[in-house]
Amino acid sequence: MAFKKSITEYTEMTVMDQAMRFLAPRFLSRLELTQKLQRKGAPRDLIDTVLGRLEELDYINDERLAHDVLQFYMAEAKYSVQYIRNKMFQRGLAVGSELNQYDEYEPALKLIIRHFLGASALGEITWYEEAWPTEERLNQKKVINFLKNRGFSLSTIRNICEQVAHYE
Repeated sequence: MAFKKSITEYTEMTVMDQAMRFLAPRFLSRLELTQKLQRKGAPRDLIDTVLGRLEELDYINDERLAHDVLQFYMAEAKYSVQYIRNKMFQRGLAVGSELNQYDEYEPALKLIIRHFLGASALGEITWYEEAWPTEERLNQKKVINFLKNRGFSLSTIRNICEQVAHYE
């Protein structure tokens, strides 16, 4: 028994329809939409034509999307600068100078508290002005590895260790 391959004839209209289906659930960057259409087998020239038309209609706008995604990550306040850069790169979005305003210290500290002390500790924790008292301190090696694996900068890791870690 032989199976027939289904051959789809792509036209500008079919590629546009497929693109609109991809855009229905969420905004996509030009790169993401291109990759999705290529995986569906659409020809490159039709993809370029459709993407050009979608940009004219303002259905895809990488500059606006980059700003919105960056604002989302910064507002979430639980990611390192490197994590945000990588996510933006994966989506084909440019990282503007706005990321320079992001301070990753508070997100790193919250992650440490949530991970090592539990989510309930975020509301109960005593926020010390200086380093935590000796009996409240965490293992430095664990803190360093935890933050390093999440892409936090060395200066942030050093500041967090001064605040919450004891040295063994």
